[in-house]
Order: sequence, then structure tokens, then C-alpha cells
Amino acid sequence: MDRRKALKTIGLGAGAITVTPAVVGLFQSCKSNTGQFIPEYFNQDQFSVVSQLMDLILPETDIPGAIQLKLPEFLDGYIHTVYPDGRKKEIIKGLNQFIAVALSDSGKSKSSQLSVEDLDGQLAKFLKAEEGQVKSWKKQTSDYNNASKNDSNAPIPQEALAYGFASQLRSLSITAFRTNEYIGENVLAYAPIPGEQKGCVDLMETTGGKIWSL
Repeated sequence: MDRRKALKTIGLGAGAITVTPAVVGLFQSCKSNTGQFIPEYFNQDQFSVVSQLMDLILPETDIPGAIQLKLPEFLDGYIHTVYPDGRKKEIIKGLNQFIAVALSDSGKSKSSQLSVEDLDGQLAKFLKAEEGQVKSWKKQTSDYNNASKNDSNAPIPQEALAYGFASQLRSLSITAFRTNEYIGENVLAYAPIPGEQKGCVDLMETTGGKIWSL
């Protein structure tokens, strides 16, 4: 299946972004902002890494990719505006561990030195891992979260937290893509004026296999 077909049929399980008036405002501000972007949640180095990762997850083809749609800018504002402090800290911790693993594997010392190939390799390492490895990482993360409640110096499972970040970033990237106005109106199945509700229909007959725009 090619990328165009795959993205048209990605289901709701890919992640969730609650569309509130504040979130709609974020979409509009990202769309209208043409100047130098200053992130509110990530620092500049972190934002650069996140942008490159999102571009690898959703590259431009015959459909605009993450960079063209300004999804990194949206994600920065979304986390800053919507996420509680605890979630914000978890994402930064996961991102920092992801960068640390990438630096260790590449033999480099600064995130700005990481190449697209370095980052792509890390995404493949975590997002294409065997099921047994994924289960191990999830258990390590659960054990760490429980231990860190009582011990702030509990050993950090770097790869486990890096996996959690990569997985969450993929989900958020896909959901932000699906929620984007351009994608909703030009790529997904779009009905500006909803008609009758049909509960059980053949998706191929109804939309040509496309998921509905949010």
C-alpha cells in the first residue's frame, strides 16, 4: 500500500487530539504564522529534533508532509496549551532519553550534530522493534514509573523511555495530520454538510476506503 492510500485509511486508534476552541485557534495561528517560529514548549534544539522526526514520519510526497502543514508548530502549541504539567514532563524526559540514545549510538555529542540518517535509524529501532522487545520496554517503563514515585533517583531505563516517546510522537503526528484542515478537506472523505447517519455501511462503497475527516 502506498503512502497516500495508507494515510487515507489510518484509523482512530492512531492517537487522539481533543478539538476544542483553543485547539482550533492553534491550527489557525500555525496556518497564518509566516515568520520565525519560537517554540513555547520545546527549546530550540528539542524542536529541531522533533521537527526532523515528524518529517521522517510524515514526509512530503504528492501529499503535503508534516513540515509543509506546520505540524511541529501545532504540536508544540498543543502540548503547551492542553497538556497538564505531569504529561509535559514525561514527554520532555522521553525526548531527552531518545536524544541520549541517538547520541550514544552515533558517537556524537550534540543533538545538532545528529543527521537525518541517525534519527531515521532510531525511529526504525524503536517503531519496528520485535513484539518481545516492545513488551520488555513497556514493563521497564511501568517499573520505573512505580519506583520513581518513592525514589527520585531510580535508574532511568533510557531505551524504554525513548521507545515510549517515539511511539507517542508517531501517534500525535498522525492524529495532527488527520485533524489538519487541508488534509481533512482534500485527502480524507469530507462532507462539509453532514447528511443522514448510517451506522453500518461498507467503507469502500461509501467513501472509496477513505476514513472520514474529523
